[in-house]
Amino acid sequence: MSFKKILFLVSILLSNTLYQQEIQPRLDLSAQQAWEYFGNKSTIRPQIITVQGTRYYEDEFKLSDLKYFGRKLESIGYMRYDAYNDVIEMASTPDVEGSEILLLKNSDVIATINKKEYVFLEYDDEDLKNKKGYMIRLYSGNNYSLYQKKVKIFKEAEKTIAGITESQPPRYVSKTDFYLQTRDKKPELIKISKKNLINFFENQTEVKNFIKENKLKVREIESVISIIEFANKLAIL
Repeated sequence: MSFKKILFLVSILLSNTLYQQEIQPRLDLSAQQAWEYFGNKSTIRPQIITVQGTRYYEDEFKLSDLKYFGRKLESIGYMRYDAYNDVIEMASTPDVEGSEILLLKNSDVIATINKKEYVFLEYDDEDLKNKKGYMIRLYSGNNYSLYQKKVKIFKEAEKTIAGITESQPPRYVSKTDFYLQTRDKKPELIKISKKNLINFFENQTEVKNFIKENKLKVREIESVISIIEFANKLAIL
């Protein structure tokens, strides 16, 4: 990292901290070091049109933790996830509208924002192989892990038949997918249904009986996690 870049990041941190010192606690030294190592200046251009909706599922910056190469830094600063650009924004105070500082995208740099663990992974989606991006880790086991991928998709304005007025303004729409990972393989996209979950695992009969005996509804994420946790224990035996 160049000296100019480090100086730029530190100057932002110091200015924000001094301005907010009566309201928010100052970042400790380890947090500032993490910002210098893991913060990058955004190259994303702001939108110049009015768009319905937002790029975020949670608009506010939240006090967050950071884990890198197994080392955990608690309350490092404030972060939020931009689901349209697939980036994590960083700020030294929650009282800002936006930030040009983005968390470094690396599988060994894991942010926990509002109790959600964001992991940068390689995966295959419906249209593109070997894609990389952030996912929320919902369950982690030795054999199976479950991830949630939340995205925002930009939709252009839709015109009426006459083409004079807009029937739909430009807008962001939400999309949520789920991915299952087997050991060290890439996470696989899965359409959550009882049949798809049963077919994914090796011990299909046992998993099917577990779902039936416990009257689990796969439309509830807690039930899905229970099924995966059960399948994970079977694979260990």
